[in-house]
Amino acid sequence: QGSSNLPLNHAGMTQARRLAQALPGDITHIVSSPQQRTLQTALTVAQARGLKVTVMPGLRERDFGEFEGLTLPQVAQRYPALWQAGIITAWDTPPPSGETTRQVVQRVSAVVAELQASHGEHEVLLLCVHGFVIRALRYLLDGLCEAEFFDAPRLGNAEFLVRHWPRPPEGPRALHAL
Repeated sequence: QGSSNLPLNHAGMTQARRLAQALPGDITHIVSSPQQRTLQTALTVAQARGLKVTVMPGLRERDFGEFEGLTLPQVAQRYPALWQAGIITAWDTPPPSGETTRQVVQRVSAVVAELQASHGEHEVLLLCVHGFVIRALRYLLDGLCEAEFFDAPRLGNAEFLVRHWPRPPEGPRALHAL
């Protein structure tokens, strides 16, 4: 769905309620993308856990420009030259009117740095984000190389993974992303 700002549908709300029950109990803070579908998920978890949600614009989904709402076969059909040039896995070439992979990673990196600086070692954050932002988080936190960026398995809607990041000098901290 990219940068579109659609709300969750009935299935999405059901997934959000199930997620609120499935998440680990140690979450101390919830941080969300400002996009409606993700913010609704964050608020559902927050209500179930008695927590507040912090919205960070840097966690918004990638702007896919003219590719918004298109499937990969549709992109290949409508933009054959870009498709052949590897636009889908390019780091520095954006979709027409969209963001580059590198721009998204830089934006997410700034958010990670801000979160690391503003939260203590015993705090556990839940980040409610989007698929491309999860790729950026995995790249940053797992130390992937650029070639591995697009190879990491995708998470489904309302699924989560746990990552720890170093915070000198205190040590590792937990980060949940969905």
